[in-house]
Amino acid sequence: MSIKIFNIYMDNFDNIKVVNINKSGKVNSSKNKAEIKNFNGFDYMKSDKDLNGVPFIKENLIEYSEGCKYMVRVMREKNNKVYLYNYNIPQDALANFLIKFEIGEYDGKIIEVEKYIPEELA
Repeated sequence: MSIKIFNIYMDNFDNIKVVNINKSGKVNSSKNKAEIKNFNGFDYMKSDKDLNGVPFIKENLIEYSEGCKYMVRVMREKNNKVYLYNYNIPQDALANFLIKFEIGEYDGKIIEVEKYIPEELA
C-alpha cells in the first residue's frame, strides 16, 4: 500500500502551500486553490484528491490514521513549581483525552499537540 504524506503550511490562510513528501524524499509543492471556509469559528479547506489528482481511498486513510500517535504536552503547577508532562496518545484516544481537559476532569494547560507519523511512511 502506498500513502502520500501531506503537510499544509498556512500563513493566515492567505498563502496556503501544500507539500507532498513521498518515500524517495522528493518534495513536490503547489499552490492550493481550495476555498477556505468557516464552520463554528474554525477555518478549514476540503479536498477529495491528493496533489496528483488521485482520489482519496477510505481504507488507506483509516490504516494511516491507526498508525499515528500524538505527543500532548501539558503544563501543570504543583507546590509552586511548573512541570511539563508529555503524553504519548494513540490517534483513536486523542479526542477523549482532550475532552477530559475541557470538562475539567484532568487539570493543566495544553501547550502543544504534535503528530508522529508512522515510521514506515516516513
